[in-house]
Amino acid sequence: MKRNLIKISNIPAAFTMQPDQGVLHKLNAFLDENLTHLTLTPDALCKQIGLSRSQLHRLLKEKTQLSVTLYLRKKRLDKAKNLLLETDMRVSEIAYLVGIDSPQNFSKYFAEAFNVSATEFRSQTVVEKSAAPAQPARKASIAVLPFLNLSNDMEQEFFSDGVTEEIINVLSRTPNLQVAGRTSSFTFKGKNQDLRLIGEQLNVDHILEGSVRKSGNKLRIAAKLINVADGYNVWSEHYDRELEDIFDIQDEIALAILREIKVQLLGDELGNTFKRYTNNTTAYQLYLHGRFYHNKFAGIDEFNKAITYFQSAIEVEPNYAIAYAGIASCYLNMWFYRHLPAAYALAHMKQATEHALALDSGIAESVLALARMQMLYEWDFAGASAAFKKALELNWSTADLHGQYALYWALTGNLTKAEEQTALALSLEPFSLINNFYAGYVYWIAGNLEKAIEQGRKLVALEPAFWGGHMILGLNLITLKNYPAAQDALEAALEINYNGITLSACGALFGLSGETESARDILTQMTLLTKTQVVAHYDMGIVHACLGDTDTALGYFQAAIDEHEPPMLFFKFIFRDWLSKSGNDARYGEIISQIIK
Repeated sequence: MKRNLIKISNIPAAFTMQPDQGVLHKLNAFLDENLTHLTLTPDALCKQIGLSRSQLHRLLKEKTQLSVTLYLRKKRLDKAKNLLLETDMRVSEIAYLVGIDSPQNFSKYFAEAFNVSATEFRSQTVVEKSAAPAQPARKASIAVLPFLNLSNDMEQEFFSDGVTEEIINVLSRTPNLQVAGRTSSFTFKGKNQDLRLIGEQLNVDHILEGSVRKSGNKLRIAAKLINVADGYNVWSEHYDRELEDIFDIQDEIALAILREIKVQLLGDELGNTFKRYTNNTTAYQLYLHGRFYHNKFAGIDEFNKAITYFQSAIEVEPNYAIAYAGIASCYLNMWFYRHLPAAYALAHMKQATEHALALDSGIAESVLALARMQMLYEWDFAGASAAFKKALELNWSTADLHGQYALYWALTGNLTKAEEQTALALSLEPFSLINNFYAGYVYWIAGNLEKAIEQGRKLVALEPAFWGGHMILGLNLITLKNYPAAQDALEAALEINYNGITLSACGALFGLSGETESARDILTQMTLLTKTQVVAHYDMGIVHACLGDTDTALGYFQAAIDEHEPPMLFFKFIFRDWLSKSGNDARYGEIISQIIK
């Protein structure tokens, strides 16, 4: 059974007054406090203020001519108008902040209510004050939507996706150009939506769309550039070429775009932007196959398929550095998410990273793989810092890079920089599940539980089938001791992704809430799971700790430190929220002191 997540403690004590005793005023006060709650339905609202829906409906009809649903929507949209004027937040962020879980619906409701889109409203109502210092010019911005696969063979989907991704990658290496990330652009794949609404949600001025038809070695690629503000077709072109010309076509499209949106490249910038990693079309197609499966981020089978294609590309092109970087990323993710044992995955990851860097130290993906390995496994934060900085120099606008850099700053205690990097990552990739997931971690580390919970709800709204949103929501609700709601969230995560991560979270919940028998059952399940999957020492340790089995827990945590398991990087924050107030053994302090020097 779903439970109401609205903060009951915020409801005024006298909220059971009849409508003629000032309920409307108090209703507005309550809404001002709780608009961000996605669960604030009309029925939940009536329950919280002590009126039936018919009573509230009659009151609002008499005073405002609006139904309960439309009045609630009006309050949300009025709040959104203020945020559009007072902040630089993107439209999609404002939608979630006012409790509308779909940016598409938000754009529709806003336009219906005010006869203007949210973006146009912001631009029309911002008044420049003569005394204010001049603001820097906004960067040119673009989103590249997935090119349509017009080939008769659906197996060529990887190729049209790959062409799109390569154009995104070229443009993202361009200084002074903001490029919407791949994940967010691909959110709109197969959806026939108004390009102006898409541009509004991605906060870009231009959109590139196109199509790919591949038959044997024959290619036809069409592309057109749209101005979001008026829907005008700024530029269009089609290319009838041979497959071996694919690299030239991609460069020509990128150059045409830069020319049309007046971004000029100078000196070394030209070479960095249009850097090629191979001229071998066979290796390139195999690499695109690998990226296709890597980007699914779906589990061990897809990652292994990606590795197979990357390895095949390397057999054709032994010096294909970026294919080695792809292999490194696959192994790191399989280790981090408990798909493979550390000893196996990390050895292969390290080998692939070293190969990539030896072949070409100027690839941002390779340097990012190194930074992640140094931070998450080696716990070498000085080395990770240098690697992150180098990766940023090579490619400033990769959202994943900023998301990981935010985690680095959070773990090393600079919360201001962590939130800056988080904001940048989400501005580039507003629909990326992984970057939104890490944003939840940053807010939690900062101790901002309300923001972390809202981030969890945002993730659930973005993709209910992603376990990470339910996980972020549940873990933070445990800290607030809202155990029933936490159980709902964590059991949803467990149903989607049954592994040591989700099991240990449920076990910790049961241990802290006094459901000892259920927590012991979780330990039994994890022990059985070790026969077929990786279960971290941390996973076992945290359940024992929350049960009060301190000696056993400390043994597991020490083993986790010895093997550099990544959850231990977060242990001092887990201890802060779950264990520090329960009179646990002072030896936990010794555990924490071993992690980040």
